[in-house]
Amino acid sequence: MRTSLFCSLVDVADAGAEQVLDDVCGRAGLDRVTISTAYHAVRDLLPHARTRRVRSIQAGLWIPRDPKLWKQSVLQPQMAGDETTDKALADLLERARAAERQVDGWTVFLHADRAGFDDGLGAECNVFGDCYPEQLCPADPLTQIYATTLARAVVRSGMPTVVAESLHFHGLEHGVHHERLLFEPGPVGRFLLGLCMCQHCLEAGARAGIDVERFAVDVRRMLQTAFDSGQQVVGSVETLEQASQLCGGEMGRWIRVRQDTVTKLVERVAVACREESGQLVLLDMSGAAKGYADGLPTGLPAAAEAWRLGLDLEAIAVFCSIEAIAYAHDPARVALDLDVYRQRLPGDTLCGAILRPFGTDCSDLQNLTTKVELCRQAGLERLDFYHYGLMPLPTLDRIRLSLE
Repeated sequence: MRTSLFCSLVDVADAGAEQVLDDVCGRAGLDRVTISTAYHAVRDLLPHARTRRVRSIQAGLWIPRDPKLWKQSVLQPQMAGDETTDKALADLLERARAAERQVDGWTVFLHADRAGFDDGLGAECNVFGDCYPEQLCPADPLTQIYATTLARAVVRSGMPTVVAESLHFHGLEHGVHHERLLFEPGPVGRFLLGLCMCQHCLEAGARAGIDVERFAVDVRRMLQTAFDSGQQVVGSVETLEQASQLCGGEMGRWIRVRQDTVTKLVERVAVACREESGQLVLLDMSGAAKGYADGLPTGLPAAAEAWRLGLDLEAIAVFCSIEAIAYAHDPARVALDLDVYRQRLPGDTLCGAILRPFGTDCSDLQNLTTKVELCRQAGLERLDFYHYGLMPLPTLDRIRLSLE
């Protein structure tokens, strides 16, 4: 089982490539580093940083941008990296090659925080026509070109395994700075407001035989009734079956269209990786959505929630490997999630899982050791840990001991 530690390029620039490799491969006993290549904006507490302990990090591309490659994309990535991080990346790749270690490219695709809000190019839009500029729509041709170009850029930069985050649709709540929902529209209302109904999504629905004008009217009516009355939208979206019954059953067809859209995009990105002699690993963010805040996910297993993001795991598994995000304190919950992924996915396409070895997810060595053993028993090809810069350094020892 290959093992890796997720890491920001800011961490490498801060500590130095030699120190990071010593910490990851020596002290933690892991095989490789999975480094951020494109990422959204964050403000992080960095316990062992040599410089700033609380740091706001801008969104954008952290690898050098090749103008010739990016010329084909109307959507251009913001540049987050600079000469310091470029040098840190080059040093890390060189030292890793010398030590016969691999560096993987952790890449956020469609959660693209942008500095301005002056246009909605490539963005998801709700049924009222309001754009979400931080969220690129998988159905938009501009987004599709952007995503394939980004994948090629990562492989060409020296990271043959692209670990893809956010290669799908998004919901209403997306972690935007000072995001406010003081009126509670309810689970159904949040779900409806999170549906992209841009021109390209409507065209995809029409091609599938949906009366998209009527469907949009029904969705708007449900939401506007809640807004006018101050009451939550009625119904349930706890399961795919329940959500599919909305709008006289048309929601089921709409969800299917969303899944087909994402599957086609994943296929294109996977092909782009292979053409560059690389490979794609897709992160199913369902587990992160359920357990990120407190490590106490409830309700259905993560794999049963993937449809909310437009992910058809079985269809996507034809084109790439899939990695589960097992953010949970209780080992029994991790076991449940892995079992359901195994039941749903063909063959060995569930290639790995990500664990958080500290904080809300992990109280002690025994807790982590139990979860590591569950991953071994599941026959996973890779096991990742999150995240070097965010953890106190003694966590590295906990990781090593759990693997031993």
